[in-house]
Amino acid sequence: MNIYAKQGHKVIVTKESINNGNEPEAELANKYLKVGGKYTIQSTKVDGWHTVVYIQEIPNIGFNSVNFIDAQ
Repeated sequence: MNIYAKQGHKVIVTKESINNGNEPEAELANKYLKVGGKYTIQSTKVDGWHTVVYIQEIPNIGFNSVNFIDAQ
């Protein structure tokens, strides 16, 4: 996904992307996100090697950007 996505941008979780990232990040994604689910970006926090994504549908939980792809 575009790590500089603005609020309102749509992203999707795929069967491949849900398990990306390190083990705790993949576990978090599998706990809260659904494969095929379409989510709305609230904000992103770009850091050197890692980008945290906050989505409107699940507030206050940061996910790794690698768990999403841009919606078409």
